[in-house]
Amino acid sequence: MEHLRAELPGLALASHTVASPQIRNRGGVGGNLGTASPAGDAHPALLAAGAEVEAESVRGSRRIPIDAFYTGVKRNALAPDELIRAVHVKKADGPQQYSKVGTRNAMVIAVCAFGLALHPGTRTVRTGIGSAAPTPVRARAAEEFLSAALEEGGFWDNGKIITPSVAKRFADLCAGACNPIDDVRGTAGYRRHAVGVMARRTLTWTWESYRGARHLTEGAA
Repeated sequence: MEHLRAELPGLALASHTVASPQIRNRGGVGGNLGTASPAGDAHPALLAAGAEVEAESVRGSRRIPIDAFYTGVKRNALAPDELIRAVHVKKADGPQQYSKVGTRNAMVIAVCAFGLALHPGTRTVRTGIGSAAPTPVRARAAEEFLSAALEEGGFWDNGKIITPSVAKRFADLCAGACNPIDDVRGTAGYRRHAVGVMARRTLTWTWESYRGARHLTEGAA
């Protein structure tokens, strides 16, 4: 939270929503990954950032792409003899955002959560959705749509404001990527709706950050 705001902004934002300071001082990203709960706060940020999980055993070590790590409800790709040695996340090359719905800002299990990362270097977009499917998931159709829309409209280069129709379609596709359930924290319908709202808002926030960074760079030049 304190030292990685610039390098890993999505994960830093997610960390603010985890439990209480006492629990944050004891828990960590490895715990979120090990339990693999779909409601784990770090998962959307790690998915959006494209992290890798390094697993180790007496047989050696291997890196598991975050997309292949979640295998079922509270299940992950670790073998019985493996432990999480490290989590590898590249420094952000563009804006990242994180949003969470709960009954309060922290000390609460997410009703649903959403992470978004812009990757200007590859001109791609990655998402992460939590607590709205049996596992943490990406909205791949939404990512493909937005990446194509940004490229075709020249948005990466001209830095124009994203049109409302593009933002709405992105939000709808993110909501469509969910496969939620009804439980004591929220209904499936509410979760889909909330993910769509968070997708639209985080897209607005991240794109404004990107536009602001471009203007600063152009001004310096």
